[in-house]
Amino acid sequence: MKYKLFITDYDGTLGLGDEVYPETIESIRKFVNKGGIFVVCSGRETTSIMNILKKYDIKGLVVSFQGARITDIESGKVIFEGGLNVETAFKVIDRVGERGLTLIAYGESNVFAQEHTARVENYGKIVGLEVVYTDVKEELLRQKENICKICWLGDDDIVNQTADEINAIFKGEGVKLNSGAKHLLEAINPSCSKGFAVRFLADYYGVKLEEVIAVGDSTNDIDLLVGPWHGVAVGDGRKELKAVADEITVAYKEQPVKTLLEKYCLD
Repeated sequence: MKYKLFITDYDGTLGLGDEVYPETIESIRKFVNKGGIFVVCSGRETTSIMNILKKYDIKGLVVSFQGARITDIESGKVIFEGGLNVETAFKVIDRVGERGLTLIAYGESNVFAQEHTARVENYGKIVGLEVVYTDVKEELLRQKENICKICWLGDDDIVNQTADEINAIFKGEGVKLNSGAKHLLEAINPSCSKGFAVRFLADYYGVKLEEVIAVGDSTNDIDLLVGPWHGVAVGDGRKELKAVADEITVAYKEQPVKTLLEKYCLD
């Protein structure tokens, strides 16, 4: 077994919606039965991704909010939590506020949205969470501590332009914006990104970084792939990700996780 720890993004890499190919699930089971460690590292809210993994009886740890929270699937115990401080989050919200994007944030098992739009409704369906329309700032103030992630929904050209502009303004201030999916702008603390999660998991499980393989498909997976481990981009993933990957594998419909497990871990 070349790689002991296999870390994968979810949407567009392991699954879509709440569906994962049965053959991929079977490969994961074989890998785990051989002693391998399998972890999903997703930008999704914790409840959203955990519900999917429980459906397929995947156990162990799960990374959510793009690296800001790491949770034990079976017990629900939070192993790590970080994120944006409230002051920084509010500065970014105010800067983005005039761009015509819809602000959303997360509760324990729901999505808070500033206003009702078709994109917000569709987002709630995709992540499988109830959408609550409310004053998002007020909800964030109630959290008081670190905010795992805040997002906006809108036109792709505005999303991409806003990400570039806000990153330039807030460079070095503990916040980074990217677009992990169509119409979605995400703000996280780069110190607890997917790349941080890879290092945390390797240390937690006692695995050398050279014994880790990580796979993703979008720009919010760049940190997941770049490091002294083997980073793989899905064949029909974003060109920015493929440019930094150590390897480019098959497209999503050809089951990249299954393909990589068979290539490196199920010899």
